[in-house]
Amino acid sequence: MPKGRTQRAGRTERGAVWLLALLFAALCLLPPAVALAAKAQAKSAAEKSGDLPADAPVRRFQTLLTRKNVTKDALRKLEAELEQARATRPDGPNGAKATFFLARVQQETAKRSGLKADWFKAADTFGQCAERFPKYQLAPDALMHRAAIRLERLSDPEGAASDLQTVQRSYPRSSFAPKAAALQKRIGKSPAPAKATPAPEPAPDPTPARGGEKAMLLEVRPKNNGANARIVLDLDSRVKYRYQLLEHAGGKSSAGRIYVDLLGARPRPGLSEEVQVTGGILRHIRVAPKDADATRVVLDFTDLKDYRVTVLDAPFRLVVDAFSTADGKANTPAPVSAPAPAEEAPAFTAPKGSRKKMAENLVEQLGLTVRTIMVDAGHGGKDPGARGYGLMEKDVNLRMALILGKILKERGFRVIYTRTTDDFLALEERTSLANAKKVDLFVSIHCNAHTDPSMNGLETYSLNLARTPDAVRVAARENSVSDKNISDLQMILTDLMLTSKIKESVDLARVVHRQGLSAIRSKWTVADHGNREAPFYVLMGAKMPSALLEIGYITNKTEAARLKTDAYLKILANGIADGIGEYKQQIERYTSK
Repeated sequence: MPKGRTQRAGRTERGAVWLLALLFAALCLLPPAVALAAKAQAKSAAEKSGDLPADAPVRRFQTLLTRKNVTKDALRKLEAELEQARATRPDGPNGAKATFFLARVQQETAKRSGLKADWFKAADTFGQCAERFPKYQLAPDALMHRAAIRLERLSDPEGAASDLQTVQRSYPRSSFAPKAAALQKRIGKSPAPAKATPAPEPAPDPTPARGGEKAMLLEVRPKNNGANARIVLDLDSRVKYRYQLLEHAGGKSSAGRIYVDLLGARPRPGLSEEVQVTGGILRHIRVAPKDADATRVVLDFTDLKDYRVTVLDAPFRLVVDAFSTADGKANTPAPVSAPAPAEEAPAFTAPKGSRKKMAENLVEQLGLTVRTIMVDAGHGGKDPGARGYGLMEKDVNLRMALILGKILKERGFRVIYTRTTDDFLALEERTSLANAKKVDLFVSIHCNAHTDPSMNGLETYSLNLARTPDAVRVAARENSVSDKNISDLQMILTDLMLTSKIKESVDLARVVHRQGLSAIRSKWTVADHGNREAPFYVLMGAKMPSALLEIGYITNKTEAARLKTDAYLKILANGIADGIGEYKQQIERYTSK
């Protein structure tokens, strides 16, 4: 290179160095606010470039695995960071990545602790990753990890085979598909049919994994998320259970305590008996033997509007979701055991030919036809029910029952009444009569009451455990004439829920409530308290779909005045009849053609 060009290049390089130095000095002299703004811009640029909240803890985890001695404390710290990263941005690439590597951290923790509860936790989180993010590139990897844990650590070859089948079916082009096929062939297990959303079982039959030895409560895993909370109870085998909502210990108007009894189970040695929880509506957890044959888990809340209990299998666990807002339940998806397939299942089509005939026979055998309806006028005789503004509930109920029955007869239904005069019938006699007459639907008519005279509106109930303070109150009032106490009802309901038509009753209550409310609102303004569930003794013995209708508050001046008039009752009765007709069409849609 010529000497002149060399000198010019040297001067250019020295100038660039001086320029960089001046820029660095200027940045150092920037005021704090400007520096913060620059930092924010850098963070924004990093986010745009693809950096995720989960990236940093994932890199730390990968670095940690290269070391020989990794402590459980270090892994627990990373677990907390990944939980935080997932909570910060739960959806999309970040949620998928955080969930997968959270499961990996939990897996490494389980290797070092040797605790079955830690293996359960890792398997659960791998399942969450595959179920919530089926299109994530590591979803089949998550299924393979869970299959290995189920097979090698949880003694669940059927669950492992199910995961391996899902990998082959949903990810046939992935590198994991041939590995899954080879492993499934080696273990020689035929998986159970895959289910995208297993139905919750209120009281599953026990299938102990260890002969006559008691099942064990391995872990209680709470998550407090502000207005919602989720508590997972990990067990090493299936158990029967019961649960109940209790009034707040401090006597507040809102319910604040749920207990879950695990029948035939014991807590594992070393499991914490008292757990203080902060940061959300869940306040405290207590675990203790209830008696020689059961373990009780008590959950205390600062605020509780609704809750849901779900049972999941492989591994077996109970999940309690609690909500402090009315819409919390709707916005929180129920947990599922098995990952959903990547492709949507084809829509169901009506059976044809011989299949149609089979459907007809099955519907008939299950009693899913609607020809005969029993209309039950609540209370009566020595039991007047609620009182308000010169009205007795038993009288309003009877008038409404007769009006509704007449309309249903005009529409072609056969109607049977539990009473047509002012007679007293015990609660159990009413459904016994319905069963003896082999009716297809049971509809019980009632008026509501409240100590607050401004309370008004319609609500419809189906049989289940009470989930809200108002449902507890209404059920207690309607059950007051029974000689059964709440523990008796709880045990009766636990047995009945395996065979009673819970879902059909929910469907009936929902459509009847919607149509009745629509009819009333065509002329009057009325509050909608929706469809609720509660352990009404009058519904417990019914072997057919059943619903209890609260047609208005007799303790509210405006609604009491309406309940006195046949005009109000007829409009509401027509709406209820519309709902029953819609329900009939719904369940007979494949056999009525």
